[in-house]
Amino acid sequence: MKHSTEILVELYKRGHYDKIPLGKYPNGDFFYMTDKQIRAVQLMSDDVTTNVGYGGSARSGKTIIEDTIILLDCLAYPGIGWGLGRRELTTLKRTTLLTLFGQFEFYGISENDYIYNQQLNKISLFNGSDIFLIDTAFKPSDPLNTRFGGLELTKCAIDESNETDITVVNKLFERTGWRLNAKYNLKRKLFECFNPSKNHVYNRFYEPFKNKKEPEHSKFIPALPADNPNPAVKEWIDDMMKTADEITIQRQIFGNFDYDDDPSALCSWDAILDLFTNNHATTGINRISADLAMQGRDKFIALLQTGGIIESSIFEIIAGSFKG
Repeated sequence: MKHSTEILVELYKRGHYDKIPLGKYPNGDFFYMTDKQIRAVQLMSDDVTTNVGYGGSARSGKTIIEDTIILLDCLAYPGIGWGLGRRELTTLKRTTLLTLFGQFEFYGISENDYIYNQQLNKISLFNGSDIFLIDTAFKPSDPLNTRFGGLELTKCAIDESNETDITVVNKLFERTGWRLNAKYNLKRKLFECFNPSKNHVYNRFYEPFKNKKEPEHSKFIPALPADNPNPAVKEWIDDMMKTADEITIQRQIFGNFDYDDDPSALCSWDAILDLFTNNHATTGINRISADLAMQGRDKFIALLQTGGIIESSIFEIIAGSFKG
């Protein structure tokens, strides 16, 4: 490890994340962590947060910050163990692992500083820290995920967590906190990167964030490609806005978790949004529509429509008494 890298590791341990470069632009200039990436590192280093969700779109810098946290943590605390998982191990090796090795090279970690055991799917660093590459696919033959029972991890990251079954997510979190956490006073942590999805990442991260009801231990950081200062990303956004379909634009560029692309849905997301606009409606025949609820606490509601436009206010008759 280079002396300059030792300085960066010390800056990491002291919390000076804004002074740590993430990489280089093609012109040779360094680029540094964005505010949202700094927020992610802070949450992954505090004494309160246990679950951090990051991303919600493509090209938002989620993989590079994920890999950088893992590497700097392993360098800062000798002998710890990080898990790095994705539903398909082959995909992990073709994507996230390549980014990780790119960060190794950027921070001066040479091939003499680590051993990559492809049979055991483990990277062992010179200081005794390990990075375990984990296949997070749910296996019906192992419904209780007992294959993870022997793992002793300090912290763990799951790439594209929306693709991983929640039972596996929970099991991997259960396996954190067991390797030198007490020695270094490190909180067990699970870092999850993901794109918009209507599954457990929506319920666990996005919905509490949207409703401002996040629990103290769990935080979501919405990161968009517009947050990425790389000029190549801006060019990518411009090209996608011109050529991509609406589903891709909403999910990958705007990070819209609520955009529903299910072709079997009774109403499309765009049609639901159109409920709040009526410039497409036309005038026509006058009609009265009513909900004839005459007993109990139900309301009698009557509307006057001219074509597709509601002209009148709402009339209510409650328990037989006219109000209007």
